[in-house]
Amino acid sequence: MTRRILRFMAAFALGGFFFLGASQLYSQSQKILAKVGDQAITQGDFDEYMKRYEPFKRGNPFSPDEKKEILDRLVNTLLISGEAEKEKFGSKPEFQSKLRVYRMELLSQDYIAARIEPSVTVKDEEVEAILKDNPNLIPSETVTLKEILVPTEKEAEEIYQELKKGADFSKLIADKSVAASKTRGGVLGTFSRGQLSQPLDSVIFSLKEGEFSKPVKTPEGYQIVQVTGKREIAPDKLKILQEKLREKIVELTKNKKREALVDQKVEELKKKIKVETYYDQLK
Repeated sequence: MTRRILRFMAAFALGGFFFLGASQLYSQSQKILAKVGDQAITQGDFDEYMKRYEPFKRGNPFSPDEKKEILDRLVNTLLISGEAEKEKFGSKPEFQSKLRVYRMELLSQDYIAARIEPSVTVKDEEVEAILKDNPNLIPSETVTLKEILVPTEKEAEEIYQELKKGADFSKLIADKSVAASKTRGGVLGTFSRGQLSQPLDSVIFSLKEGEFSKPVKTPEGYQIVQVTGKREIAPDKLKILQEKLREKIVELTKNKKREALVDQKVEELKKKIKVETYYDQLK
C-alpha cells in the first residue's frame, strides 16, 4: 500500500475516529502500543481504528510497515484531539450532536449484532427454492446477436423472405436497418437467458449459430435477429458462478430477514414508548 493511498484512507477514517474522543482510549487490561502524555493507545484501540481501513484492503492482510504507519496516524490523531479538548471543542453543541448521533448508531449496531443477528439464518431449502423460482440466475449458455430493425411489418416480412432465399444478413443491415446498432454492423451484444424481452428470449435460444428469427414486434418496430455466436458456460466456471450466486442469495436473504426483524422490534417499542415526529419543523 503506498503512502498516498494511506493518506487518502486516513482522511476517510479520521472523521469517524474524532467522535470517540481521547478519553475513550483507555483500557489498561490490554496491551499498550503507544503512550501520548497520560493517554494510552491499546491493542483494542488499534484494532478498532484498523477497521476503518479494512474496506480499502479488500480482504488482503496489512503489512508490518502499513500497521506501523497506521499506528503513527493514530498517535497523531490523539495529539490533535488532545489540543481540541484543551480548546473545548468537545463542549460545542454541534460536536455534542455529532457525538450523540454517533453513539446512537453504534449502540443500535451493537444491539442488532447481539440480539437480532444470531436469530437470522438461511436454510439450504430456502436457497434452493429461490434458484428454482429463478432458473435464469445462472447463465448456462450465451448467444451473440445481430439485428435488423425496420418500422413496418410489411418491410420486415419482405426482408425475412429475402433471408430465406439466401440474402446476406450483414448487407441487409447496411441497406435496410434503422436501428442504432447499424453503425456497429447490427451487433446487439452477448446475452444469457432472461436478459432479453419476451417473446424474443424464448425464440433466440432455440436457434442454432447462423440462424435468424422470424420478425418480432418490438416497441421500436419489427426486428429480425441472427445468432452469430453461441457458447455454453464451461462446467468449472459454471460451478464457480453457482457458488457465488448461492453466497449472494444467502447474503441478500439474511439482509431482508434482518431488516424485517429490526422493523418488528421498532414496532414493538413504539407500542411501549410514545413517539412524536414533527415533520413540519424540518428545514
